[in-house]
Amino acid sequence: MIGNDVVDLSDPESWRDACHSSFDRRVFTPEEGQSLSMDHSDVQKRWILWSAKEATYKAARRESAEVAFSPARFVVDLDRSLRGSVRYGIRRWPVRVQIDGDCVHAVVSGDEFFTGTLSGACRLRSAELRDPSEGVRQFALSSIATELGVAISDLRIEKVSRIPQLILAGEAMPVALSLSHHGAYAGFACRDPRIEKADRVSQCAAAGKATCVSLSHDASYASIAYRSHVEQGVLR
Repeated sequence: MIGNDVVDLSDPESWRDACHSSFDRRVFTPEEGQSLSMDHSDVQKRWILWSAKEATYKAARRESAEVAFSPARFVVDLDRSLRGSVRYGIRRWPVRVQIDGDCVHAVVSGDEFFTGTLSGACRLRSAELRDPSEGVRQFALSSIATELGVAISDLRIEKVSRIPQLILAGEAMPVALSLSHHGAYAGFACRDPRIEKADRVSQCAAAGKATCVSLSHDASYASIAYRSHVEQGVLR
C-alpha cells in the first residue's frame, strides 16, 4: 500500500491567518494541538502533521473502502528526521516527510523500509497550473518511465474507483500509485515490486523542473536536498 500528500506552504490556504481553532480541534489530537500552540514554527508543523494524516488516509483507503477521513483519528508520531508512523486504530503506518522550500511532501507505505518505493515532488510550471491534475500525472509518468526504462508514451494513468491505476501498453501494472497536488506543487509515490533491489537517492530534472526523485529499499533513506531542514528539528 502507498499514500502521499503535498502541501504548498506559500499558498494562502496554508498561511497562519487561514487556520482557525475550530480547524485544529477537528483535525488534531489534543496532544498534537498542544504541541502546535507551544511551537513557534507551528504553521510549518501544522502542515507536516496534516500531510502525514492525509497520506495515511489514502493508503488505508486502498485496503478498505470503509475507512473514513476523520483526521483526529490518525495519530502522528515523527522524530526529528521527520520519519515515524501514523496510527489509525490498531494499525501503524510508516511515514516519512520531506521539506524542500515551501513544499511539504509526506509518503506513507505499508512497508517500514519503503521497499521498492519511488517518490518525488516538483514545482509545477505556469502552464501546468491551469490543470494541476494533468501536471502531476505527467510528472509521475515521466519519473516512473525513466526509472523503469520504458517509453512514457506506453504509460498512462486511469482512475479505478477514484484510485489511480498505472497502465503499461494497455495492461494494468502491479503498482500502487498515489498522486497529490496543492498550490504550485505536485507529488507522487508508487511501489513496484520490480524495483525492490534498488538502493539509491537520485537528483534529476524532469521536463525542466527542479525535482527530487528518491528511490529506496531500506531505512537509510536520506536526501541531501532536505538535510538542512531535518537538522533543524522541526518536530520537537
